[in-house]
Amino acid sequence: MTMGLLIKETMSGWLSLDEAPARRSFRFSIQAFTPRIFSLSTPRFFRGRVELDGEPYACEGELTLHLGGPHYWLRFEHPVLGTLRAEGRKRYGHGGWIQSLVTCPLTVFRDGREVGRASVAYRDSMLLFPFKALRLVDEQRAYQGATP
Repeated sequence: MTMGLLIKETMSGWLSLDEAPARRSFRFSIQAFTPRIFSLSTPRFFRGRVELDGEPYACEGELTLHLGGPHYWLRFEHPVLGTLRAEGRKRYGHGGWIQSLVTCPLTVFRDGREVGRASVAYRDSMLLFPFKALRLVDEQRAYQGATP
């Protein structure tokens, strides 16, 4: 039995593609796990769910914690748009402290080319984050219920 730290997080906002610049609702819920509890900069693989315009799709990616703000990348398969990858980083202190703690700008890629932008924010209570989002769990249970 390998114990580790599980981070469960949901962020929501918008996604816009260059080919169709209207903002679409975009949300992701992830479960990121690592057995290296005290190594902050260790990439944490995650599984989860993306919702684009309310339609759910399985996703996977990595969350890496940095002192200046966490870095995310996630990939999901859309039946019409193909495989999309969104990548970005929160930058603590940029654009105001409160805003920078919760907001993450993302760049959207398809086949390695930039095709759009997105912005998501953590909308739940920041004060409750450590109690709601962080858990010590066995690795075998880390991704239960992570995908649609």
